[in-house]
Amino acid sequence: MDLRRVARELRTGDPVEFITARDAAAARARESGDAELADRIKKLRKPTTAAWAVNLLADREPGELRALHDLGERLRNAQRELRGDELRELAAERTRLLDRLTGRAVELAAERGHELAQAGREQISQTLTAALSDPEAAAEVQEATLTKPLEYSGFGLDDLAAAAIRRQSTGQKPRAKRSAKDSEDPGEAQPLELRHRLRDTEEHLDAANETLQRAEAACQEAQERCERLREELADADTELRDRRRELKAARQEHERAVKAKDSASKALGDR
Repeated sequence: MDLRRVARELRTGDPVEFITARDAAAARARESGDAELADRIKKLRKPTTAAWAVNLLADREPGELRALHDLGERLRNAQRELRGDELRELAAERTRLLDRLTGRAVELAAERGHELAQAGREQISQTLTAALSDPEAAAEVQEATLTKPLEYSGFGLDDLAAAAIRRQSTGQKPRAKRSAKDSEDPGEAQPLELRHRLRDTEEHLDAANETLQRAEAACQEAQERCERLREELADADTELRDRRRELKAARQEHERAVKAKDSASKALGDR
């Protein structure tokens, strides 16, 4: 048995049966004489529903995941070389591909009886976006062994790339910097005030984004902790059943020993 293969099978299987399937795999490993592998299998964690849906996508649609990786490479190359027209086309392709793959992952989960809420859909999209932006994340997704969604590390266009797209879209060239004398023009007062207002709103938006990200992270952490506690409870229930069976067997053995002793004592007394 191979741990990676077992992990992939478990984390693409039905989440409802995860604990049972994991314990059975650990038992098979132990029976084969590999106690270390059995212990490692026993420690495998159940994936969240969103992570499981991405694992299904990677397992059932590997070609689509390769397409996502290839698109990420093309986007990075175009951004490095500031190819505005190509960047604009690739950005549109990126949106279409992410939407299609997110929808497909949701479909695969639904086909197996697990409907995803909007939050789950967003986690799938976030994970796929991370895979698009980071080759290491892409490799992790392709393994189909995720236990939780990947965090979106960002795959935005930098200022130079965005400017290249705007210039090629409008046919404009970069404007030269205004001289200090020109900037003293009274006509600049209103645009300057507007820029200040824009800066204030951007700062407010940044603060709101940080608050939102903290709230989302806290919610995700609570959800993952809930999943872990559910799994630990299932493990504890399984262990309790095992111990009860052992206790029952021990009591039966004790009763048999008592009866055997009584029988032996009686036979000795009859003599």
